[in-house]
Amino acid sequence: MVQRTFYQRFGTHGVCVVPDNVLTDDPLIDPDTGKELPSLREQVSQVKGISYHFLCYVRVLQPCGDGLYWADVAATPDFVNTYRVVLTEEDLYFALPFDVRVQGKSPTQILKMMAAHARDVQPARRVEPMASATERIPAPVLPLEPLVVVEVGTDDLQEAIGVVTMGILKETNKRRVSRSISSLRMQQAFLRIIIDALMTQLYWSQWVQESARASTIRMQCATVSSLQRWQRHSRQRCVNAVPVWSNEQHTVMWQLTVGDPLAALAAA
Repeated sequence: MVQRTFYQRFGTHGVCVVPDNVLTDDPLIDPDTGKELPSLREQVSQVKGISYHFLCYVRVLQPCGDGLYWADVAATPDFVNTYRVVLTEEDLYFALPFDVRVQGKSPTQILKMMAAHARDVQPARRVEPMASATERIPAPVLPLEPLVVVEVGTDDLQEAIGVVTMGILKETNKRRVSRSISSLRMQQAFLRIIIDALMTQLYWSQWVQESARASTIRMQCATVSSLQRWQRHSRQRCVNAVPVWSNEQHTVMWQLTVGDPLAALAAA
């Protein structure tokens, strides 16, 4: 299949929507003070005190190198709080035009559409065989003092974790198996989906004018956001994920419990 560039696929389409993980989540450093700043993804996601996750909106401006593009990016389609960034051709494999095909759909639905679109447009790649199989051992549940507990569906959890790369093992008759996912990636995915669930609760609390509940959720969001930054540097687990049966949903849900592992150790 002949690879087509972003402009060959989209022409000069105005606004596209992409996953927010095309933006780096690494902390930035102030060159003058040496102070650590929030990552580009975190800065873009903040609009008028509200955090937006999973998606962002892009205006591709012009090429700036081989497979590179200048673009304006924002967390909302009205481009409040806009940042100028460089995106790669690979980032834009996931780009969908922001039109009636995505408007009104949930982030989960849009991310699934993006994944399918990226599979269609990106060139085929050779998958390197893995050296050997490793035994998969479930991570133990940590003794955490619960700060926030939410329940999420398997599909939502999978979308937060992202695509699992497949490899081929020589000693297993070329059987395809999933590559291991790092603990950092899993914990960061858990924390992001917890924040998203809290934001949904916050919207509903504001809608029904439950000011006390809304205030509590805002404090929980701030706490989880702080733990998210701390976990990124410390690499320590702070979220337990346990499958539970939901009588209301009539299916298995994932109960995510976030807590401070240092506090739990101190209390032990």
